Amino acid sequence: MALCSDPQVGDVQDGFRDITAADVARCVNFMALWIEQKLGRSSSFETVSFIGVPDLRGAVIFQALVKCGYKLLLPSPRNPPSINVSLMGQTNCATLLYTPEVGPLVRPLQELKSDLRTEAVPSFDEMMGSVPAEFPYSKSFDEAYNDPVVVLHSSGSTGIPKPITMTHGSFAVLDNEHNLPDIPGRKNRDWSMWTFKGEAPGKRQNSRLTEISSTARRLPVSYCANNFHECITRARPPALGTRRGAPQSVMTHQKLRSMFLPPAIVEQLLHEPNGIDFFKNLDFLVCSGAPFNPVIGDQLSEVVELISPFGSTEVYPQPELAPIATKDWGYHEFNPHVKHEMRPFGTETFELVILVDESTKQTAATYHNIPGVAEYQTKDLFVRHPEKANLYKYYGRKDDIIVLANGEKFNPIPLELNVQNEPSLKGALLVGNRRTRAALLVESKERLDEIGRRELLEKLWPLVEKSNLLVPGQGRVQKTMLICASSDKPFVRTGKGTIVRKLTEEAYNEEIDRLYSQQPGDGFKVSLKPTAPEPNAKPIYERDAIAKFIREIVTWSFPEAANMQDHDDFAAHGLDSEQTVLIVSSLKRNLREISPKSIDWITPRTIFRHSTVESLGELVSKLINDGVVPDEFIDLSRSRAIEEAVVEYSKGLPERSNANSTSTHASGPSELTTAALVGSTGYLGLYLTATLLRDSNISHIVCLNRARDAAKRQEADLLKLDQSLRSVFGKLSYITVNFDQPLLGLTSDSYQRLATEVDVLIFNAWQSNFALPLRAFHPFLSATREIANLAAHSHRNMRILFVSTIGAIGSIAQESVAPESLVEAPLAALNSGYAESKLVAERILAIANRQAGIPVSIARVGQIGGLAERHAGEWADQAWLSSIARTAKTLGCLPSQVASVDWIPVDSLAKILHGFAVNSEPQALQFYNVCHPRPQPWDVFLRVLRKRLGVQSVVPLRDWVKLLRDIGNQDTIDMGRMPAVKLLNYYETLGDGTEGARYATDQAFKRVNFPIPELEESLLERWLTGWSM
Repeated sequence: MALCSDPQVGDVQDGFRDITAADVARCVNFMALWIEQKLGRSSSFETVSFIGVPDLRGAVIFQALVKCGYKLLLPSPRNPPSINVSLMGQTNCATLLYTPEVGPLVRPLQELKSDLRTEAVPSFDEMMGSVPAEFPYSKSFDEAYNDPVVVLHSSGSTGIPKPITMTHGSFAVLDNEHNLPDIPGRKNRDWSMWTFKGEAPGKRQNSRLTEISSTARRLPVSYCANNFHECITRARPPALGTRRGAPQSVMTHQKLRSMFLPPAIVEQLLHEPNGIDFFKNLDFLVCSGAPFNPVIGDQLSEVVELISPFGSTEVYPQPELAPIATKDWGYHEFNPHVKHEMRPFGTETFELVILVDESTKQTAATYHNIPGVAEYQTKDLFVRHPEKANLYKYYGRKDDIIVLANGEKFNPIPLELNVQNEPSLKGALLVGNRRTRAALLVESKERLDEIGRRELLEKLWPLVEKSNLLVPGQGRVQKTMLICASSDKPFVRTGKGTIVRKLTEEAYNEEIDRLYSQQPGDGFKVSLKPTAPEPNAKPIYERDAIAKFIREIVTWSFPEAANMQDHDDFAAHGLDSEQTVLIVSSLKRNLREISPKSIDWITPRTIFRHSTVESLGELVSKLINDGVVPDEFIDLSRSRAIEEAVVEYSKGLPERSNANSTSTHASGPSELTTAALVGSTGYLGLYLTATLLRDSNISHIVCLNRARDAAKRQEADLLKLDQSLRSVFGKLSYITVNFDQPLLGLTSDSYQRLATEVDVLIFNAWQSNFALPLRAFHPFLSATREIANLAAHSHRNMRILFVSTIGAIGSIAQESVAPESLVEAPLAALNSGYAESKLVAERILAIANRQAGIPVSIARVGQIGGLAERHAGEWADQAWLSSIARTAKTLGCLPSQVASVDWIPVDSLAKILHGFAVNSEPQALQFYNVCHPRPQPWDVFLRVLRKRLGVQSVVPLRDWVKLLRDIGNQDTIDMGRMPAVKLLNYYETLGDGTEGARYATDQAFKRVNFPIPELEESLLERWLTGWSM
């Protein structure tokens, strides 16, 4: 029996060859022997990663690795290299197998992970031509049931992707769907649908499925699960299966029973002459990967059974019942024999919740993929059918992610919020679901006629351009994609004034459809062919061919370019911003078919910076010939430095078995009585010490500081803060430490005392200088390792509470909500040595937790404010803020939208950190993001500064930084009057500002039982009183 039909070579026109079960078994034996020779066998299910073209080698390698005792990690090739390296780190993966065709994707991984072992796998033809000895797999199903076999990862739509480890039991859930009870009069719609019925054994080869789906490509395991079904053969397209014409060619050469396609490909087929005829002879059509246009769905449902399954990596496709009425193709009815709940969320929507217990181990993949959970909240929302209570239509994610027609996703909130800061606007809404690009709908506060609306859009464009930087490339708005709402049709809002996204979009459907229909060029294609390469050689694109490619793209969008020389500047010939947007759109669309690299970095700014055919051609040449993305070397250098620092300072951390035999890691102390505070004399340290002194349960506080006069200075400052603290000074003791020395420079007696007595150690000492590179913080990273070593030898299960910074995950916060969890991606940190060093320290402590069971809490603290209490002390000078104020006074202008005002009063922060120290779980690794739960826009602080400084002019941050750069180039600089020049590199990392940054704070504030004052102008004015400006 044929399991799969493969193209003979790279083109379906040359016919197919049938691959049988015996062929697959032979290939698996060959690769198992190859893996054993290269890697040996694993007795601990070590992780091996694989990236390759979507052919049968993925399925073969998966089975071969399982035979050899490994589990397979399948990172998405579309991920940035740093994300895939992060996944390898999270799964302790040290080896990558790859097909030679994806070599350009492997090199950046090697740059980021220097110890990564890489092996190119043989061709599928070599596997097929082999005659290997049998490689037995002796485990029974029961023995192998809980063995981990494959690791996929979450989408990462709202954060760093997380690995999901699957077992044989996970996949048994899919197979068990054949055993789900039938419901009279209904048809099950689940994994069993791939077992085609109704054909005689001699005709099984005609039961064929083709799939052109990124989901299917990520999971060669699906071949193994599906290929042994009773009557199914896969007609697999070539590696570049999504190219135009591939589906039609497959259908011409094969009798297909089903197709598995993303919606964009279905729509492409329908646009062909007589396109609907492609689907008429199918048993069913499966569409997945992006929202499906309901108009097209209605059209198709008339000629073919249309299936739009629901699922995720964590839960797999959920078993459903096929709808009774064809017109209900867009609704879901989840199988009642699989435990779930449609839990109300809001007034009209329901969240799908998967219920998990021992009785669901054969029906719920979540039981195996996320062990230990009692339920899994999918965060996916549905609306109920108006007449049929058992049917639910998918509504969207809780987090409002927009999914374009090609499956690309983005979060619209940062851009919307930034645009809504414009005083003349009442609201802003990004749309784009099932569309080719994003569009922005804005609502004016004033009643405007047609001319007024056009003028408003023109005025808004500079703000939209800046706001575009807050979302990834696929979510950025072009100038031609703006709509100003009519005053007669206001946005739909809730009682609280929140825009109702779906209803507002529906209200403007006609205007939105008209806008998209007016956009030119979606079908414009430019040919670029490489020189004829030698067999297996990498394709090379000649410079002249690239120049011709660029000229055609630019001339199509900008006709004046037809008479230009390759070195002529586009702007000198009148290129405007709208034409630039069209060039970007066309260039990206055409490059997607050529380059495996992400091209989301191509924006209008790219064209402005490379505004000649010659310069743009050189940029494209580096991308498609060398795989080089602008600034990639900078990112690689940063990533490498961070990864090397993690490796260097996590070396020598004890393993669990090496920890002190008298340690009580298993149970922890009965109560917290002794705290150690590293860094007790600084601004935050002073208030932390005062808070600990006021805790009657804490009898002893050990203050560890680098200054020898710390006791004298600290006690004087404490008395200024609160005279009543004198009565509890007996709790304090002081030890001098040296971060440059082993064991923190402690004597053996002091070291032993800390290991024996301390319950929690708060690490609050760091150099607060944003201008220094990562290497300047190495003494603090060394101290981090020494503190972890101390905790590993604790007799009281010492917890480490590390005071980190939200800057350690600041880059994530620009794209999505930064999580309260471990982040290993090196580029998650803001581009400053301070933030990068804090991220390195977090990772060192996470490794210590994992290896030695050390309890660790990490508090990522944002900007620290002044006092919540009105009659308390002064706000310590915050260099990056005071430098802006003092320099702005000299320049006569202030920067706009620098950052959100999400600052925590220092006394409130001390109480919060005290809570983390005394209310933590033994052995847990906990993360908290600590910034104000009700942030204010930068404009609030700006108003205070303008009033205080007498400066009225406000310019965009990037322009303000350019002024600093120009000043920095002068021979003489008055640093006293313009201190911001010293922090120029830091301000440059902020780009157009970080006002849209968002951080999850649920964990941090769930135990806070005291009020945190609102960040009102009066409070900010009081904080600034003590600053000399």
